[in-house]
This record gives sequence, C-alpha cells and structure tokens, in this order.
Amino acid sequence: MNLIDGLWAKSNGETIKHHTEELLSAYDVFFAIYDCFFTDNEKVIIKNACIYHDYGKACYNFQKYIGNCGYVNKLINKSEFEKMYSDIIIGKNVPHGYLSPAFIDNKSMKSSIGKEGLILLYNAIYYHHNRNVDIKDTDISTIIDKELGPLFNARNKKYLNKIFNSNIPEDTWVQYASILGMLNKFDFYASDLKEKLPVEIGQMYENMYLSEYVYNSTVEKYELRDVQKYMKEKQEKNVVVIASTGIGKTEAALMWTGTRKVFYTLPLKVSINAMYKRICGGYGYSGEKVTLLHSDSINELISEDDEIAGVLKYQASRRFSFPVTVCTVDQIFSFVYKYRGCEMLLAMMKYSVVIIDEIQSYDPKLLAKILYGLKLICLIGGRFAIVTATLPPVVTYFMDKLGLESEKPEKFLLNKKRHKIKISENIEFDYDEIINKARNKKVLIICNTVKKAIEVYEALKECDIDYVKLLHSKFIQKHRRILENEIIKFANSTENGIWISTQIVEASLDIDFDMLFTEMCPADGLLQRMGRCYRKREYNGEEANIVVLNNKNGYGTVYKHKEIFDRSVEYLYEYNEKIFSEEDKNRYVDRVYDVNELMDIKSNYFNEVREELDKRKNTSPFDFSKKEAMKKFRDIITYMVIPESLYHENEMEFDDCIEKLNDSGSSYNEKRKAKEYIEENSISLGNYDIRSKAKSRTLFEGLNYYTIDYEYDFDEIKLKGTGLKYNKESDLNYL
Repeated sequence: MNLIDGLWAKSNGETIKHHTEELLSAYDVFFAIYDCFFTDNEKVIIKNACIYHDYGKACYNFQKYIGNCGYVNKLINKSEFEKMYSDIIIGKNVPHGYLSPAFIDNKSMKSSIGKEGLILLYNAIYYHHNRNVDIKDTDISTIIDKELGPLFNARNKKYLNKIFNSNIPEDTWVQYASILGMLNKFDFYASDLKEKLPVEIGQMYENMYLSEYVYNSTVEKYELRDVQKYMKEKQEKNVVVIASTGIGKTEAALMWTGTRKVFYTLPLKVSINAMYKRICGGYGYSGEKVTLLHSDSINELISEDDEIAGVLKYQASRRFSFPVTVCTVDQIFSFVYKYRGCEMLLAMMKYSVVIIDEIQSYDPKLLAKILYGLKLICLIGGRFAIVTATLPPVVTYFMDKLGLESEKPEKFLLNKKRHKIKISENIEFDYDEIINKARNKKVLIICNTVKKAIEVYEALKECDIDYVKLLHSKFIQKHRRILENEIIKFANSTENGIWISTQIVEASLDIDFDMLFTEMCPADGLLQRMGRCYRKREYNGEEANIVVLNNKNGYGTVYKHKEIFDRSVEYLYEYNEKIFSEEDKNRYVDRVYDVNELMDIKSNYFNEVREELDKRKNTSPFDFSKKEAMKKFRDIITYMVIPESLYHENEMEFDDCIEKLNDSGSSYNEKRKAKEYIEENSISLGNYDIRSKAKSRTLFEGLNYYTIDYEYDFDEIKLKGTGLKYNKESDLNYL
C-alpha cells in the first residue's frame, strides 16, 4: 500500500495519500457538526468510501494520463501495460472508480459493515464520478489480473456482479445516495475548495442555533403566539401549518428548525431576497451563516460584499456549505429525477429541514415534484414543514397517497376582518370609481395579462390623479427592480395614487394598499392578491375594499385549468358584498379544491398532479441526465431578449460585453460583469412571446440572448412607461 500512497492523484503531483487525507479531514469537520443524524454503520461506510475511492488511480493508464512520468517510465512491464490498455479501450483512460473497489478486502469489510453496507460501498466508489465510458467487466477483470493484482495485491473481483443498473428499489437507491452524496461532498471539497472555503459551516453562532436566536428575539417583543408555540414543540416532526399573514408564521417556521441544516424555499426571487435579508438582519443571528440561491443570486451576494468575498460566498453556496439557505425549489429538488450526480443534493437532506412556504403557489406538475421530493427526504431521514396561508385539500390528499407522515394540518388564523368583497360582472373596470377612490387612498389594480395592464394604464395615465404607475413582467430587469422598489416605497408612504400590475405582485412584494381592484382568477391567486390590501390592518368600512371584475380575461390561456377558475367564481358568490374572514377564505379554498368533486368532474388540475406523481414514482435511477433533469424540473422554455431600440442606444456597451464573453483571456469577473450588464437590460419571454425567429436575432453564439424588433418605453426620471411595446395586439395575450 505504500506504493499506492505515493502515486499521484492529481496532475499537479498531489499524491493519493495526501488527497485521501484531505477527504478524511473534511469527514472529521463535517461529523463534528452533524454526527447525530447518521448511524455508526453509515459513518463507517462513508469513511471507507473516502479511503478507497481513488485507489484505482494507481493503474498505469491513469498515471500516464496525468503525467506521472517518473512512475510509468520505471515500470519493467510498461510495454505489456501499453498493449493491454490499447486492446481494451484503444488508449482511452479507464475511470478510476471502476477499479478502486478491487483494493477492498471483501471478507473483512463485509464483517465490518454487513452485506448490504458492502454493496452500498462498492457502488458509491464505482459511481463517484459520472463517467459515460462503456467498459466491460471482462476488461476490468483483465486489469485486475494483469496489473492491480501483481503490483498491489488488489484481487477483489466480487464487486463486479454487485454494481447497480437502473432497476434499483427506491429505498436502496436512497441509502446509496446518502453514501455517494457524502463521498462526493468531501471529494469536491478536497479537489476544489480546500484552500478557500469550508466543507461545512457550523450553524451555531456564539453557542446558539438560529432557532434559538429567533425564539429569544421574538419573546423579547411579545409573548409567543400559538403557531410559534406549536412549531417549537414539533421540532422533530414533519408539520403542515395553515397560518394567516401577520400571525408570525415565519418566526414559527424558523423556531421549528432546531439543530439541523436549514433550507427555506419560496416561489419567487424577490421573496427570497427579502427573506434572506430578514434572516440576516432580523434576529441577531450572523449573516455570515446565511445565504441565498436562485438564478440571479450571485449578483445579490456580490452587491452586499466586496467582489472577491461575494464570489467566494456564491461558490460556497453552490456547494451547500452554509447552514441556512433561502432558495427556489429547483435549486434542491431536482433529485426527484434520480440522475447520476444528484446524490449530494439528496444526501444533505438527511441532516436538514426543508420549509416549503406558500405551496399553493406552484402549478400542478411542480406541486407533484415537490411532494415526491418530500417523500424522498423523509426516506433519507430529513424533515419538512409546509407553512401556507391556504392549503388546497388536493395537497393533503396526495400526501396521504404517498404515505407522507406528518402531524395533521393545524390552522392558526387571525380574527381580524381585513376584506370585504364585491363582484362585478362588467367587462371593464369602473375608471371613475378608481379615480375617486385614489384621491384619498392607495389603490392597486391587478390584471391577468400584460395586455390588460397596459390598457388600464393607458386609460388612467392622463387622469387628474398625479400618481399613476405600471409594473409588469415585460420591463427589463433593471427597470423592473426600480419599479418594485418604488411600489414598496409608495406603499410605506403617506402618498395616495394608483398602481397597475399583474400577478407578479401576488406573493413577491410586501406591500399594503387601501383598496384592490382585480380581475377574477383562480382561488389561490385571488387570495394572494387580497393579501396586498389591508395586509395586517383591520377593515371597518361599509363599502367593499376588494372589487373583483369577473370578465374572464386569461380564461383558458393564462389560467388553463378552466374547472378551477369556474369553481373559484361559483363559490366566491357566497361571500359577495360580505366580510371575507380568514376562516371564510380557508373554507372557500377547501370547496374549490374539494378532492371528491374534482375527481367526479375529471379535473385536469387534479389529473396533472396525479400523472406527474406517477411519473416520478416510476422513474428509475439513472434514466435521466443532469441536463435533462434540470430542464424538465421547471418545464419552462424562456428566452432572454433585449429590445432592439435599447440595444442600439447602448450598442458600444453591448459590443464590449460580447467581446469580453467571447474572449478566452477575459477574467471570471470581467465575464460575470458583462453577463450581468446584458441580464440587467433584458426581459425574460416565453416561447409564445418569441413566436418565430423571424422577429428576433441571436445576440451572439454561446449565450441564449436575443434582440427583438419591438420598441421599448420607460422614462428613468419619471419612472413611467409601458415597457416592451408589442407590434401585434395578439402578442400580448400571455404574461
């Protein structure tokens, strides 16, 4: 074994022994923090995986491949090995993981970790790199017989008939993922990050966990509320909590996290950014232990720190080193596709808790993936909490079908009367009423499509109300962020006026208006919209402060589940011209999403959840590649476009960015800043919006950005404009 220790693991001359020691050091650091979440047998298997994972690098072909000439040239049977490898794979490198188990003493290891543990160990080592190299077992046997056996006494070939194919029982795959995931975590650290970043950042800050900081911070302000007491008592249970806005459910969820690693998921980037800042600065806990992950998180992290520190924090975030991560579900739940390489994602769930905030916001297919992901999390030993303002019965029905064990759903509702509704059957909003209300109130108008939002804005912008502004998804990112900040600033001011928007404000912005005019939409979205009006205040007025326009805009297009839309309208009439209490809202959602009725009418919504769940349950390990899984998880095709007029106004800046991105000599930060500039001046459009390439042209190869020949309207001084101006009226049917 001494000879193996001295052989190279890396082309820089780092030895197998040194690299292995780095893994074992990472192992020690990690288990000093999360030891209690693993059995003794699991720890022994993981440790042995670290010890043996790179022994296959001792083979002649690997040492030659990484340039260890001192070793390969002194071998007396060099020509024999050259011929052997040439005959086997025409000179290509053999994945070392395929060879490493040959060094394990089958009998003694089996007595140490058991038969099942030995199989998990073999497979974790065999597959610890995701290689697409087709090598026969007979070829591996030849290498063992002719080289590894004679030179290193590595003669174990029994593992070759224990290697998994795709037909693996679910519970076995989960156990395997827990071992391989931890091996890969330590291996990635030892290979890439050891000089700069920790393998795991401990959650404790000044001898306390985040849950303790939140508890202490809360009790200093007020006596614990019922929802907070409940979740604090249920730290070791999976929980489902239905709680009104303003009742303290965020603090309750954070108290529930206990001593585990924390993943707090939210549907939208804006919500994630706000929650990240809230946890960093709201409870006395160290912001150095909290991070965020979404498609634009690197820019958020760099804006708060110096550039180098921001990049390092982002890299550590991508390796999931932080004890608290606020993120979108796609950052962690892609393991439901069981692709090679997802094991580290699932393995870290073993010692983690996952909070799913506002689960009703997800479409049926994504909801199914989340629920199946929660099942896998439970199988591996993790915990979950669902915290939401409303919970469609469909969710609990499919949780039961999956066998997801949790405490029965508990409701914690405010007694405040916040909303009185009025349903209008008119085709258009009553603009005179809106203008009159806006003279002494903050009025919010939410439309179902960008087309309608622009139409309403055009109708109101010349009225005698000084403050009329528009926000929707077809502004470039820079301007959209300006408008989001502006609407928050307006909501917190004493100023009155009108904001027109789309469903992008349903759950993403913490705003509170005096009156809401909204187009009718499905129940869950409608209640989210109502949450933007009298958010935490009690309403004692005689007139309705929520006016719902039942004009069916977006029916069957934006809102494709017509049966849910129709049921939302039908059951809302029971509350017309009445106070709509928090209890009423929950009864309303229960009726709209009643499982038996949805099954009776063969609801498309219900069937989509069921069909997607069946697909995920029947997915065999290794059926998907990582690229396929990431694409399928969200199942959304989007294009980043730059309005042609904006492109020409800033052509020199764009050309400079393109040059930097295409120049191999550009630094990482130069490329990042160039990409950031393009992103800031772009709009995300769906496939429907692009329609045909005749309207757009690729900005440059290697990055999927386009310029599009539509005008763009926004005044950066007045903060007004319509955003992307579509050439054809029909192009604005979708958001």
